Amino acid sequence: MKKSGFNLSVAFVLAFLISSCDSFIPDPIDPRLPVYSESGKNQAGAMINNEPFHDFPKTGIYGKLYSGYIWTLADTSLIISFNLVNQNKANTSFTITFFLEKLTPEDWKEMEKDFGKKFRFENPNVKGTITTSSNNGDIENQATSGQITVKYIPGAKAFAGTFGFTAQDPSGKKYLVHFGRFDYVFEPN
Repeated sequence: MKKSGFNLSVAFVLAFLISSCDSFIPDPIDPRLPVYSESGKNQAGAMINNEPFHDFPKTGIYGKLYSGYIWTLADTSLIISFNLVNQNKANTSFTITFFLEKLTPEDWKEMEKDFGKKFRFENPNVKGTITTSSNNGDIENQATSGQITVKYIPGAKAFAGTFGFTAQDPSGKKYLVHFGRFDYVFEPN
């Protein structure tokens, strides 16, 4: 009887801790990445060349911190962008950006269903980039293959999804981005 009381206490404490956390929640399969969610947790993460990266706030307009943003343009375009950093490697960060253009009303409806809508980077209206920063400026490297799945959750006012792609910079360095996930609050324009 004493053992079940202990288990109940542990379960209660764990439930409280999990429900009160607004910061990084690790994925149960790979705790180096944030857990996939669809509730507007304002987080993102991915494995880039087999190294874990997760969102990292930067200073934006008017000194406000942001880690990602989502824009729509006349309901025909969607832009999703966020900054990822590797906590184990100083000054190693990337900006991941997705441009989805010529969206139709059917695309928006599909983004609200089940697991969302899958967009492939081989489509000329879909573009993904990984941007590296250096002393010589930013270098934008376009995704050559892969996909992004986008789900719009109106009740949570959030966009969530998964992504994976390959890209190559002008010097020939390859970027393999996989197990990517994002979940950001979205206020329509």
